Amino acid sequence: MKYTRLLLSVLWYASAFCQTPAIAQQQLLARDSLKENILRAKNDSLRIEALYEYMRANLNNNTSDFEPYVKKMIALSKKIKYNWGLTTAYILSLSYYKNTGNYELALKNGDSAEVILENASDTNLVLNKGHLYTNRGNLYYSIGDYQKAIDDYFRAEKILKQQRFPALASVYSSIAGCFSHLSNDHKALEFDDRAINTARQFSDQRLLATVLMNKATRLMNLDNFRSADSILQVVWPIVEKLQNTKSLFAYHFNKGDIEAYYKKDTLTALTHYHKSYSYAKENEDVWQMTQALTPLAQFKIDIQQPNAIKYIRELDTLAQKYEMIGQRSDAMKLYAAWYAMQGNYKKAYEYQQQFKQLSDSINSEESREKISMMEVRFRVDNKDQEIERLKTQDQLSKLSIRQKNTLNYILIGGATALIIILLLGYRNYTHRQKLQQQRIAELETEKQLLATQSLLKGQEDERSRMAKDLHDGLGGMLSGVKLQLGAMKGNLILTVETGVLFNNALDKLDESISEMRRVAHNMMPEALIKLGLQQALQDYCEGISTSRTLTVNTEFYGLEQRMDAATEVTIYRIVQELVNNAVKHAQAFNVLVQVMRQGELLSITVEDNGKGFDTSQWQEKSTAGLQNIQSRVSYLRGRMDIKSQPYSGTSVYIECTIDNNE
Repeated sequence: MKYTRLLLSVLWYASAFCQTPAIAQQQLLARDSLKENILRAKNDSLRIEALYEYMRANLNNNTSDFEPYVKKMIALSKKIKYNWGLTTAYILSLSYYKNTGNYELALKNGDSAEVILENASDTNLVLNKGHLYTNRGNLYYSIGDYQKAIDDYFRAEKILKQQRFPALASVYSSIAGCFSHLSNDHKALEFDDRAINTARQFSDQRLLATVLMNKATRLMNLDNFRSADSILQVVWPIVEKLQNTKSLFAYHFNKGDIEAYYKKDTLTALTHYHKSYSYAKENEDVWQMTQALTPLAQFKIDIQQPNAIKYIRELDTLAQKYEMIGQRSDAMKLYAAWYAMQGNYKKAYEYQQQFKQLSDSINSEESREKISMMEVRFRVDNKDQEIERLKTQDQLSKLSIRQKNTLNYILIGGATALIIILLLGYRNYTHRQKLQQQRIAELETEKQLLATQSLLKGQEDERSRMAKDLHDGLGGMLSGVKLQLGAMKGNLILTVETGVLFNNALDKLDESISEMRRVAHNMMPEALIKLGLQQALQDYCEGISTSRTLTVNTEFYGLEQRMDAATEVTIYRIVQELVNNAVKHAQAFNVLVQVMRQGELLSITVEDNGKGFDTSQWQEKSTAGLQNIQSRVSYLRGRMDIKSQPYSGTSVYIECTIDNNE
C-alpha cells in the first residue's frame, strides 16, 4: 500500500508580519487577557495594536468573533489614516477569509491592501507588501492556480530578500511546492535547495529542519530514496536537539518510509512509525495520528503480526469520530487484508466491499471539489464576461449548435456508459483472478508448512524412541554384562598380564555405557521433558563448556511458563545446531546464547567470536545444518537474520511469535 508522504507546513499567517512601529512584539497572551488589552487602550493607535495582537493569536482558530475585530481595526485605521494598521487588517482579512473558504472576499481585501501599498516606501509597509504577496500566493495555491501562486511568491521573494527577512526560506519552499504540482521536479528541487541555504544563513534551526525534510519528502515521492536518506541523516542531529514534537513526528514518519521502501527493513520501519505515532498523540494531532497508524497496521499485516488489528481499530475509531472519510477507507482496506490473513475470507470480502463504496464516495467528493475550485477560478478570472459574449450570438445558430451538442452528448454518454460497464466487468474479473491466485498461494504455503511440521514431528518421535531403546534396552544389557564380568573377576585366577587386559576391557565397557547414555541424552534430553526448556538449554550449554576449551555464556528470560512440547523441542534443536556450528566450524572460544520471551514474541540470539564467513553465500551453500535450522524457523513461523564477516565472528538472530495458549 502506497501512502501520500508528508510535507511540513510552511504556511504564512499573521505571525509572519513585522513588529508594529510603536511597540515590540510581546509574548502570546491568553484570549481573555488580549481582549482586556483592547478595552484598556487609551487611544486609537494603541487600540489598533491591541486588536492586531488579539487577531494574530486567533487567526488560525477561525473564531466566530474574529470578523468584527478585523472590521473594527479597518475602521479605526481609516479614521486616523494609519496605513500600517489598515494594510495589516486587510492582509489579516485575506488570510481569515481564505481559511473559511470565502475566496472572492479574500481577494477583495488583498486588492485593497495592494492599492495602498503600491507606492509605499516606509520599511514596515514594504515588508507588509511582501506578506501580502505571500498570503495571496497561499490563496492561489489553495484553489489550485499554481502559476498565479508562483507569480505572487516571486514578488514576495524580491521584497523579503531586500529586507533580509528570515521567512524568505519558507517562500522558496512554497515555490518548490508549486513547481512540484506543475510536474517540474527539477525546478522544485532547485528551490528546495534555495530554501535550505536561506535557512542556514539566518541560523533558524527549526526552519532549516522543516525545509530539509520537505526536500527529503519530495525526493521520496520521486523514488530517490538514497538522496532522501542522506538528507534525513543531516536532519536528525537538528531535530534531536530541538526536541520539537511536530518535527520529530515528521522525521520518524519519513524515516519509516526510508526503512520500509528503500532498505526493506520492515521491523526498523515499524520502530520509526511507532515513534511518529507517539509524537502525533503528544501533539494531539488527529491527522498525524491517522497518518502514522496506516503504515503501522499495514506492515504488521505484511509480517503477520497478530496485534495489527489493534492499530486498525484505532485508525477506524479516529476516522469515524472526526468524519475522516479517506482514513475510514484505509481502515476498511486494512480490515480486509487482516481478515484475509486470518483465513476469514467472508469478513475480508465484506470489508473490501465497504472499502470500494468509500473509495467511490471519495472520488465523487474530489470531483465536486475540483469543479467548485474551477468555478472559483473562473469567477476570479473572467468577471462575468462569458455571459455578455453569449448574448451577441445569433439565436438560430445557438439553437442549431444546441441540437448538435445534445446529439453529441447522447452519443458520448452512451459510449462512456459502455466503457464504464466494460471497465467494471474487467476490474471484477481481474479482482477475482487475484483472489484465486492469492488463495492458491496460501494453500501452497500451508501445504509446505504442514509437510515441514510432519517431517520434524516424525524426526523427534524417532529420536525419542531410539533414545528410549538405547537407554532402557542396550544400556540395561551393557550394565548387566558389566556386573557379570565384575562377578567373574573375583572367581577367576588370572595372570598379571591377563588381569590388566581384563581391567582394560571393563574400563572400555564403562566408556561405552557413558557414550551410549550421552548419545541417548542428546537425542532426547530428559531435562527437556521433565524440567522444561530453560533447564535443558542450561544443562546442554554447561556440558559444552565443561567438555571443551570454549566458554558458553547463557541468558534466559521469560521461559518459566511451559510451551507446547513440539515448540520447546524445536527451539532446543535450533540452539543445539547453532552452538554445534560454532564449535565445529567457527573455531570460537567464546559463545553467547540468549533466549528471551516477552508475551507472544520469542527471540533467539547465538553469537561467537570465531572466524566468521561471507553471509552473501550462505544460502547458496545449502549445508545440512543451515537447512535444518531454516526448516525449524519456518515451522515456528519466524524469521532468521545472520550477520557475519570473515575473522569477525558470527551473530544469528531469530524472532518468532509463540501462541500464549500453547
